[in-house]
Amino acid sequence: MERTRVGSVEVIALVDNVQAYPGPAVYPGAEEALREFAKYLDPSGNVVLNFACFLLVDGERRILVDTGWGPEQGGKLPDELRAAGIEPSAVDTVVFTHLHGDHTGWNFDRSTGRPLFPNARYLVPRGDWEHYASASPVPESFARDVRPLQDAGVLELIEGERTLTPSISTVPTPGHTPGHTSLAIVSGGEHGFILGDIVLSPIDTERPELQNSFDWNHEMARETRLRTLERLERENALVGASHLPPPGLGRFVRADGRRVWVALNA
Repeated sequence: MERTRVGSVEVIALVDNVQAYPGPAVYPGAEEALREFAKYLDPSGNVVLNFACFLLVDGERRILVDTGWGPEQGGKLPDELRAAGIEPSAVDTVVFTHLHGDHTGWNFDRSTGRPLFPNARYLVPRGDWEHYASASPVPESFARDVRPLQDAGVLELIEGERTLTPSISTVPTPGHTPGHTSLAIVSGGEHGFILGDIVLSPIDTERPELQNSFDWNHEMARETRLRTLERLERENALVGASHLPPPGLGRFVRADGRRVWVALNA
């Protein structure tokens, strides 16, 4: 858990889990790039992915972005929230960047079957809802963690740009999934951005054209990645990235003519 601010908005990074995946499984056919960027891999050649969620505190509002892997994968989001002094009941809004299972895992209390954040509205990108609800078969995580939100009466579908607070709004960033959504923060002349999965590892920062195994539409994802990286570099935005090294806070900057990820406290 780590705290920072964008103007008057507090950004709290919450690490649910960290897992490693073989480099070729994440970037198939990119052996040359994996050799070039071996510094971003672990000693076994794995891409180590952070699984982060972010709590945005804007005045009385407490907005949780994504809910991690959940208990089935040893997730620690509830512990991270407690470390931040936040009870689940204090969260008034949960927003999903997208509906992959590593972003929806703590929606429900497994012991009671009730929403883990009992006072929250769960904002779900419509494009992802329609895509996964109509899939055959429906993904297990969607059936377990997302569809029941509708039955519980706490689900709200969103699309396009939506103002959540005067300082926080949603931004459509499709490609990784059909309805992938990021959040922009503008406060006190400063910029922030909760990225979701536009970028998976620091390799994407330097080689944004590379395809990975998880994007739904590779061309759309590439275009979104390039456009977003340019924007965030230009704005010098504080970025919260789901899968970049824990805690997932930093900036995209230029160094020696290349765009690189610089962690917040590097």
